[in-house]
Amino acid sequence: MRKRAWFPVLFLAVFSLSLTAAFKKEDVKVHKLDNGLKVLLVEDHNIPSVALYTFFRVGSRNERPGLTGVSHFIEHMMFNGTPQVGPGEFDRRMEFRGGSNNAFTSEDMTGYTDWFPPAALEAMIEMEADRIQGLALVPEVFESERGVIASERRLGVENDNDAILNENVRATAIMAHPYHWDVIGWMSDILSWRRDEVMVYYRTYYAPGNAILIVVGDIDPAKTLGLIQKYYGPVKASPAPPPVSTVEPPQMGMKTVIVRKEAQAPSFLAVWHAPSAKDADYLPLAILAKPLLEGESSRLYRRLVREEELAIDVGGGIQETIDPLLFSIDVKPRPGVDLDKIDRIIEEELAKVKAEGITPQEYAKAMNIIRNDFYMSLQTISGKAGQLGSTELLYGDFARLFTVMDDYAAVKIDRIKVAAGKYFTDNNKTIGKLIPEGGAK
Repeated sequence: MRKRAWFPVLFLAVFSLSLTAAFKKEDVKVHKLDNGLKVLLVEDHNIPSVALYTFFRVGSRNERPGLTGVSHFIEHMMFNGTPQVGPGEFDRRMEFRGGSNNAFTSEDMTGYTDWFPPAALEAMIEMEADRIQGLALVPEVFESERGVIASERRLGVENDNDAILNENVRATAIMAHPYHWDVIGWMSDILSWRRDEVMVYYRTYYAPGNAILIVVGDIDPAKTLGLIQKYYGPVKASPAPPPVSTVEPPQMGMKTVIVRKEAQAPSFLAVWHAPSAKDADYLPLAILAKPLLEGESSRLYRRLVREEELAIDVGGGIQETIDPLLFSIDVKPRPGVDLDKIDRIIEEELAKVKAEGITPQEYAKAMNIIRNDFYMSLQTISGKAGQLGSTELLYGDFARLFTVMDDYAAVKIDRIKVAAGKYFTDNNKTIGKLIPEGGAK
């Protein structure tokens, strides 16, 4: 079975590369308005559709105690009305024109994603320009959406055993940096946000100079730029937001988190401090995550699930972030298993990597997965818009999108062993165990 699965990965990687070979840096037309808004335009007539993505340089990384989770809250409120477009009207107008939308918030950015027919381009640019400057924060809607966020936290964190363990481990491993809290924020902050403070936050971060607008698809770049200048040009510039200056201090010893909670099975999570996306060690660890954790042929899946029968699944890896975050190994144990034995096996496998590295076959598998995932993401106008925006915000220049595969290819197999030895140390590690109430190990 594994041999048969190998060839489709190779085929898809080559097939994806051929489909996206025509997408070049020169296809991206770059403009900057007087108010600081950066605009990226890509003309692509393969389908009669347009992707309009707006990225803001704001996420949970920019919050402070008392206002945790507010970036995610504003993401919700951006669909709840301005003086020009009432609550729910944004969605109604867009859907009437045959479009759809979504949004997301992460540690480092907030993104608003629109897909629609070309005929709706002007209407969508007008509405997006309106909500970058005119969010209403109507008190009744403010309180209603606060309740939605609180319910989301109860359901997605407090009533989810894996999520509550992850939150406790993150907050223990990261002491000083704003990555200390999750994107959803703390419940006490959610329940105490004040409208005036949220409005100040919105005006600070939702400004043209703190945003990038990407339009990809069936467009005329000159006409599109004209529409952007018409509707975004009058938006006033704002001072640059304050920088995030806190640096997480080095960890000085292993930490252990024990969560006791009603559950049918235990949970196990181990994390190590990891480098930021721009760090030279990021790519070697991103490559290592594939043979270590991804798929049934990965080392930890074979040991923990197939051979030892201690778990039903294994996952994790390293996240692409502006500042250093964590490399995680997330195990779904079987009921009643010894969590310390899971930890010992993980350490055994990491010790092998630190001593011997990974095999050429594992390296080839990792690179095939990385290439395939990357090129598959660029086959759609939405994928192109999303990759351009996130690359611009994470690295400060969208052009890295067109060199990143070369950067991966330049990582020699020995670099992976060196990086593993540097980061997978006891002093850099935090272990989390969720133990079901009732006495399971």
